[in-house]
Amino acid sequence: MPTETTQRDGQAGSQSGPANSWLERLTGTILLVVLAALAWMVSAAIWPGFGRLPSVEHEVVLMLALLATALLLVSLVALLHTRR
Repeated sequence: MPTETTQRDGQAGSQSGPANSWLERLTGTILLVVLAALAWMVSAAIWPGFGRLPSVEHEVVLMLALLATALLLVSLVALLHTRR
């Protein structure tokens, strides 16, 4: 008689539907954007005139929005993976 863990492990591959697929792709894209924003922040710190937004407040709001979105999406994907 199979245990509950083996039944869940056997079903794990069959439940990755299109809803999870697009969410994982969106999360990966947002993480790449965060990585590019981090590179932009470092280059803006090294070369002060390079790629600055109109104000520092705009830069802070943009980075906070990107990081909050990335954190939310990664948490959601992790939660969905534990529900399988």
